[in-house]
Amino acid sequence: MRRANFLPLHPEDIGLILSYRCQCGCKHCLYNCGPTWQEWISPEDIRSALAMIGSLGEGTQVHITGGEPLLNFSLALQAVEIANELDIPRYIETNAGWCTNADLAHQRFSSLRQAGLQAILISCSPFHAETIPPWRTCMAIDIALQVFGARRVIIYLPEWLDHVARFGASEPIPIERYIQAYGHDPAGLLFWEGYRLIPGGRAGYQLGHLIEKQPASAFRHEDCYAEIMFSPHSHMDLYGNYISGFCGGLVLGDWHDLPALQSDYSSGNYSELISILLSQGPYGLFKMASSDFGYQQLKDGYAGKCHLCVDIRHHLFRYGQFPELRPHQFYQERH
Repeated sequence: MRRANFLPLHPEDIGLILSYRCQCGCKHCLYNCGPTWQEWISPEDIRSALAMIGSLGEGTQVHITGGEPLLNFSLALQAVEIANELDIPRYIETNAGWCTNADLAHQRFSSLRQAGLQAILISCSPFHAETIPPWRTCMAIDIALQVFGARRVIIYLPEWLDHVARFGASEPIPIERYIQAYGHDPAGLLFWEGYRLIPGGRAGYQLGHLIEKQPASAFRHEDCYAEIMFSPHSHMDLYGNYISGFCGGLVLGDWHDLPALQSDYSSGNYSELISILLSQGPYGLFKMASSDFGYQQLKDGYAGKCHLCVDIRHHLFRYGQFPELRPHQFYQERH
């Protein structure tokens, strides 16, 4: 359901990030998640965040996510119970890496269903399959279909089941296997266009060699107004950070007082970096960082405007002057 009044920072689908911890550390991850992250959201903040989401009114749903939320099953279950209690439409995202046997999968999915979970999204991608044996993904999908029914199981992306199956399901599959099988350029097209990669987070660094890169000037006419102000899909994390769209590591403000944040953005009250991105995009950030902080563009270019943006933000983070650049571990993780 779409709202008649499309207001700034008023998404239709909000991800509640329970933790940035996951077992994978995927090459395409927009949030630099991985096994080195340790902290989890408190039950109190789950309730506060969900109450804030509920206050946005009809048409807003929540997806419980991470990291990998089911690495802390009891906490994820609490989040589902609270969302159900508050009558917020809800689903959960999982990479199924935890799914080591059928009994465990059936028990967890049944508990989530009984707690009020309405749907489940299971990721199937070549990037997860680098660390998760595909048989776990297939098992999770099969049992989720039994527990939730076909209309309540979302596979992201279903066509990758066939691509992954080509290499077998018993062991993790290195990305290089696709390049060997399809060739460098076709594999790059398959990843970047077929999987619809966004070059933020790690993707530009770890997968950028599979796409034609461009200099910073190629993005001089691309702002980030729509992604920041009117993204239908945004996130709240365990540290109180409100993240619009898929801009991992870029914080618009504190979700604990979302109405005040919405009011600020409606009235044009933005922080320095956000103001530049809204009006000039990452190229404006490039000009500022080059002039004021000695940033030098990457010699081989960028996989997209988000790659340019995140590389500049990594540089600016070293100066410690920008509250928009959080959580700090995002910038401390190796990319």
